[in-house]
Parts: sequence; structure tokens; C-alpha cells
Amino acid sequence: MKVSKIERTYLSLLALMAFGLLAACSNTASTAGPTEKSPRPPDRVDVVYFHLGEACHCMDPMGDCIHKTIWLDFQDELASGRLTFQRLKLDDKNNADISEKYNATPFSMFINTMRGDTENIIAVPEIWPNRYECDALEELVKRKIRQALMGIGEDSEQ
Repeated sequence: MKVSKIERTYLSLLALMAFGLLAACSNTASTAGPTEKSPRPPDRVDVVYFHLGEACHCMDPMGDCIHKTIWLDFQDELASGRLTFQRLKLDDKNNADISEKYNATPFSMFINTMRGDTENIIAVPEIWPNRYECDALEELVKRKIRQALMGIGEDSEQ
């Protein structure tokens, strides 16, 4: 049985399509785009809150709410060392180096994710609109820390 030129062309195209389909189906690479990164949990997350030594009655509750939220909701992470929390007086000379490192201002919060020797410091200015509402501030702080512990939201560096 002789195969015509047209039939050979069709068979060749069919073989190429089958090969292409098999190659595409066996590709185990991620479908994420080249710029997307899958989150990887950091080695450690440091949360730092800066306040003034003599905070006024309207700003002191913000620091108390942040402090309470972290200590009550992240006990396991704190105990394991995966999470640390510092509440530092910005106007204390002993904190000058760390406040410079974070470029801190009064009543500011930062989340620093650590992977090996690499630090990624992220400011959390969203605490300001919630400063008078502890429930809203508490939810914001919990969400930001959970995201940091999972490695999500590290796209902006300080």
C-alpha cells in the first residue's frame, strides 16, 4: 500500500501534534508567571513598635492594644522563637541604633521577616487609622503577623 504525499504530510502533522500534547501534559512546572513567587515562611518574624517614653493618654492605648494582641494570640510563635516582639521607647538613647535601622517615628510599627542573614523590614502605617479602635487594630495586627509568618506580603522593603 502506497502512502500519498498528502497523507504523509497529515501523518507528520498528527505526530507533531501528539508529541506537543504529550509534552505539554507532562510538564510539571508551576503555572505561576515568572514574576510570581510562592510564599515561603521566614525563619523568624520580628515585630517592633516604637513609642515615646511619655506617651499621651490618647496614644498609650494603641501600644497596649498591640502588645496585648501579640502576647495573647501568638504565644506558641513567641515561645518557639519564630516571632519576637519589642516595644521600644523612641526617645531612649539606648534605642538609637535600632530606631535608625528602622527609620522609626513615634508610634510606628514594623514587621521584619528574617531568612538567614537577609532582613525585609516592612512598615505598618495602617495602624494609624485604627488607633482609637482596639478591636480593629487587633484584627489588623493579627492579620499582618499571620501573613508575615506565612511569608505573604513581603514585596515592599524599608
